[in-house]
Amino acid sequence: MPKYYCDYCKIYLTHDTMSVRKSHLQGKTHIKKYCAYYEEKAKQLGIWDLSENQYDIDLDYIYSRMPSRANFIKNKLRKEELERTGKPIEEDEPLCLPPPPVPAGETLPPSVLRYAEEDQKAIAVHMAREAPSL
Repeated sequence: MPKYYCDYCKIYLTHDTMSVRKSHLQGKTHIKKYCAYYEEKAKQLGIWDLSENQYDIDLDYIYSRMPSRANFIKNKLRKEELERTGKPIEEDEPLCLPPPPVPAGETLPPSVLRYAEEDQKAIAVHMAREAPSL
């Protein structure tokens, strides 16, 4: 039975069936190596410029904003400490209610779920760059 070789991962798959190939192509490791390969090629060709990145969001930032028991307890303790010391409580971001439910089968774009002040600033900077000069 012939084997399938993945050029990005540099491995042979055990079978050459469509289901094995499909599950490999959707795997985390393959996607990371695929992206790394094309990033490297873009850097070699000079079309990958890190200064053009508008947003610098990594997993630590995402996890720090994600609702969880640990973040809830941390925020609760911080607020209690600030109330006890008498210092005014400053909110990082205003309370934002989740969007209303949508009919089954439809999904909302990610920007609807989180639209923070930093996003507004980034959009304003981007629009200012693209605006025609008078």
